[in-house]
Amino acid sequence: IAVMYGGRIVENAPVHEIYKRPAHPYTRGLLDSIPRLDQKGQELYAIKGLPPNLLNIPTGCAFNPRCPKAQDICRTDVPVLHQVTERDGGELPGRSSACHFWKEQIHG
Repeated sequence: IAVMYGGRIVENAPVHEIYKRPAHPYTRGLLDSIPRLDQKGQELYAIKGLPPNLLNIPTGCAFNPRCPKAQDICRTDVPVLHQVTERDGGELPGRSSACHFWKEQIHG
């Protein structure tokens, strides 16, 4: 699966991996917004804010105005698509994330 935000790929992963351990806050927000039978009648989660105007993308990470994890670097530097690895450094084939803090996101 390739997840896009603001016209860019923000995460790539095999389907089961993306559901099990998302490596980008936008992907986490998307997954949290899926209705669940065990939460019937409860308010659905929604990502705060509005999607970016594609003619005026924010500086840095396009998701930074809506991201609950955003820090100063997110507002100035566009993150590259990082190869995601296990905590011990082992490769996770097909996994990448365009988040400055993907390690904290995936490894908690």
